[in-house]
Amino acid sequence: MKHGARLAVAVALALGIAFTFACQNGVVGPSLTATIQTISLSPTFPFTPGDATGEQASRNICCCLVVGTVKNTSSITAHIELQFPAISAGQSVGTAVDLEKDVASQAVRSFSAVGIQAACNTLSLTQITADQHVRVIGLWEPPQ
Repeated sequence: MKHGARLAVAVALALGIAFTFACQNGVVGPSLTATIQTISLSPTFPFTPGDATGEQASRNICCCLVVGTVKNTSSITAHIELQFPAISAGQSVGTAVDLEKDVASQAVRSFSAVGIQAACNTLSLTQITADQHVRVIGLWEPPQ
């Protein structure tokens, strides 16, 4: 390669690197995190609390909710989206989804995620929590 061609390649490489670093000079916001505090499966069919027979019967009827509490561990208020894909007998039976809006920093919020088309007694909470997705959407505006 001739000296002029090598110089042109070196200049192009230097400009590319400089352009890459210049584009990364954006505003970085606060970190966004949330943790699930409690979680359980709950039948959608109502039963009287304390009625063990009614509760057992309701677990045999479609459908099942994923309920619990989630904590916004971010330093700002955020929306928290929860998704729980469910598998029963090797087949997908839906994804329980909930969106908790405007959860203050360090606040704990109850959730009830719907979308599973199966009875609670056909599901494993271990499988559902293994595939969970928690997405935190910050409500922060960078300085102008």
